[in-house]
Amino acid sequence: MRRILLILVLVVVLGAIALRVWRGPDPAEILARIEIPPAPVLSPAEEQATFRTAPGFRVELVAAEPLVVDPVAIDWDDEGRLYVVEMRGFMPDIEGRGEDRPVGRIVVLEDTDADGQMDDSHVFLEGLVLPRAIAVLPEGVLVGVPPDLWLCRDTRGDRSCGERTRLSEYAAVGSGPEHQENGLLAGLDGWLYNAKSKRRFRLQDGDFRSEPTIFRGQWGIAQDDSGRLFYNHNSGFLYADVFPAEYSMRQPGTALRRSPVGLNVPLAADAQVFAVRVAPGLNRAYLAGSLRRDGRQAGPTGVSGLAIQRGHQYGAEWVGDAFVPEAAGSAVAHFAVEGSGTEVRAEHRLYDDDDFGSREFLVSTDERFRPVDAEFGPDGAIWLIDMYRGVIQHADYVSDYLRAYVARQQLGRPGATGRIWRIVREDLPIERRPPSLANLTQQLEALDHANGWVRDRAQRRIVHEAAEDAAASLRRLEDFGPLGRRHALWALEGLAALDERTWRRALADPDPETRKLALRLGEQIDTAEVVRRNEIAARIDDPDPGVRLQVLHSLGSLPRETRPLARLLERGRAGGPLVQQAVLSGLSGVEFASLRGETLRGDAGEATDWLRGLAVAAHQAARLGAEPRVDVPRILDLVESSAESVRIALLEGIVEAQRAGGGRAVELLVPHPLFAPERTSGAAEAAAILTARSYFTWPGDPTPGGARPLSPREEELRQGGAALFAQTCAACHGESGAGIPGLAPSLVGSTWVRDSDDWLARIVLDGLMGPVRIDDVEWNLSMPGHAQDPRFDDDAIAGLLTYLRRAWGHADAAVSPETVARIRSERAGRALPWTLAELHALSISHRLDRYAGIYAVPIVGIELEVKRVGSTLAVGLPKGPSGPLQEIGPHLFSSEELMIQFEADASGQIEAATAVRDGTSFPLSRKEE
Repeated sequence: MRRILLILVLVVVLGAIALRVWRGPDPAEILARIEIPPAPVLSPAEEQATFRTAPGFRVELVAAEPLVVDPVAIDWDDEGRLYVVEMRGFMPDIEGRGEDRPVGRIVVLEDTDADGQMDDSHVFLEGLVLPRAIAVLPEGVLVGVPPDLWLCRDTRGDRSCGERTRLSEYAAVGSGPEHQENGLLAGLDGWLYNAKSKRRFRLQDGDFRSEPTIFRGQWGIAQDDSGRLFYNHNSGFLYADVFPAEYSMRQPGTALRRSPVGLNVPLAADAQVFAVRVAPGLNRAYLAGSLRRDGRQAGPTGVSGLAIQRGHQYGAEWVGDAFVPEAAGSAVAHFAVEGSGTEVRAEHRLYDDDDFGSREFLVSTDERFRPVDAEFGPDGAIWLIDMYRGVIQHADYVSDYLRAYVARQQLGRPGATGRIWRIVREDLPIERRPPSLANLTQQLEALDHANGWVRDRAQRRIVHEAAEDAAASLRRLEDFGPLGRRHALWALEGLAALDERTWRRALADPDPETRKLALRLGEQIDTAEVVRRNEIAARIDDPDPGVRLQVLHSLGSLPRETRPLARLLERGRAGGPLVQQAVLSGLSGVEFASLRGETLRGDAGEATDWLRGLAVAAHQAARLGAEPRVDVPRILDLVESSAESVRIALLEGIVEAQRAGGGRAVELLVPHPLFAPERTSGAAEAAAILTARSYFTWPGDPTPGGARPLSPREEELRQGGAALFAQTCAACHGESGAGIPGLAPSLVGSTWVRDSDDWLARIVLDGLMGPVRIDDVEWNLSMPGHAQDPRFDDDAIAGLLTYLRRAWGHADAAVSPETVARIRSERAGRALPWTLAELHALSISHRLDRYAGIYAVPIVGIELEVKRVGSTLAVGLPKGPSGPLQEIGPHLFSSEELMIQFEADASGQIEAATAVRDGTSFPLSRKEE
């Protein structure tokens, strides 16, 4: 499996990796000489014999067909019964035909004789289409089945879903099974987190809550004993969040950052795959860099799921390590993870192999071994979900090469197969049954259990059952060890029972992770604000850097009146990127005051990075109306009044904010002196002003968005069009073009205004009939045409359309009377408004067509294709899948991974481009058509 966006290219374009690919072996030569072994369907015992593990470990079979088929996700109830999501409908054939059949199930497996192998299976829920996620909670069983999230309860005691309630949509967006929400990880903080998602959920007191969070990963998500989240992408083994991401969401400047410091941190950027079989079955094995000289897989392409070892069966030295399946390579990688203070590091652990020198923690020579996720279980061991298939690449992305390979090797679906394995450390005992959590005494004892699985379940049960004496027992922190104290604090938070006395004791705990947690939980406890501020601020010089960072986050959560602003700004000014971001995230409501104060300092010019970040925060807050009584012109006034070095930093911050916010121009009421044509500036300042200028406009702006000035004739027509708009169109679309609810949609930024002369002129001439969705609102009205109105002759319509193209920050091409006359002639005799389908069916010239084409990457044989899909651009490999690009500035487009700045000549034609990923830029040369 590859990422939907820039499969391969996002990997190979980076410096060191690019050089490795460039100099790498010829894949055609490798494929021609390697011997491809057969891949027959093996029995569970036969497959087990193909495994090679790290020394001192063995692989046990937990369950296999017919007890379980096509498993993709698992979870346990408190008694240790295993709930398995069966995605039976996935890829019935290489084309994916029939995936919409409701054949998916949730089954409950039980080990009745405690021998470690499941011997009983019950259907909990069936008739599902591609189910994908599960979480077994005290409230019931959460099941993610696109497009729904269900809460199921066993009301009959027969291990089946007797009651099902829809809580929310789930996995409703995304391109196929590989790119939709999944996970449902029950976090220590009481929230449920997902991969491939920007949401988190909470079930509490019978209510379901959903709120935004940062986007994380692709398939699989896990946490460590501190609640730190880990995830991955199919071409990247391991990513982590250094701090709770929700802090970055509270201030617009940090919330909209493309790459917040300390979040989505790659821990294994250069890690390769060390399997024990040749890999001709990779989806794009024919591309340079995919294969080693010996034919094995080189880099990760099918990373799927992960487990953070929080169990006790491997011993304390393994706690916190990551175990990451690589389904394409039939392997599981091991990363030794260390986290202290504000750093998280991972070391890829490899093991000696007689045949290949080095191998992963677990490997197989069976090409059908497909570990798609991993979990640590109630016994403290790592459990693997083995879909056991020849093909796991979804049909949306199957290459012609893979299609032929699957047919040649007979790797199509083998029938009803699937396995679950357990990796056990041989020299330590294993407990086949989890301890009982039936009463409060057992639950409290379990908070100190060596296995994190047991601790988590105990914490959830305590909060859910809310026994009368639970809070009093939890407040006796001295009864617990360090891990138990943290679980006790989380349980008190869940019960809304954390009192000031217990909080103060936790703040003084010798364990830094407990002090961090206490600071975080103290943001919500019932105490005087001055007490809260003083207690938090007193830890600002804590010896642990992680605690110090948490202090900054917690101080930023205080009400504006009690927030120690001067102290926060002092730390931000002197701190590194992580500290600066923490301070910026806590400036909500005081962004402009902070920026103004910092620019007035005598040493302001020595802290340009800090000022740039402050400018981003202040501009985003003003642009979004988040800071009362502060608007964008006041920020421009501050820029104008600052010293040159400060001015440049502030302008750069404004540009960064505009790009992060989507690029829509700021509409000023009047021109600002900063952008006066007669202004004289040094070269660096002039360049900064020119870049910023493209993101501002005002009534009568001659060059919005850096557009070419209109000719005298075009300007004359535009002025007439402005008058015609005010007389006619404004009655429905509003004087500012922002639309009127229930009457007509906004024209600002509208693709129907900006993208095509043919669309826009036809709509004005003949009207438009709904339904049409604009700005996430569906309009099912009918706009009348004006072809018969004498006020709307060819000159008038050309002027009106040119006005629309240059109003509200639009920077698009003028429309000539000749173009209107042509279109009027082409649709002569039409009596009905246009429908959306009819407009889309027309052969048109589109504003984005000039960007479409093939661009060569400075690596031999690698190209990108930019193409128009509807009214957006997409980028990917030629003749391969692609991902969308968002327009964020003049000739500037971006995705979650990549930014592309196209270079236009004087006539507006695109000649070349520059791409940027993770701070590394590289040229793109356009190929002749």
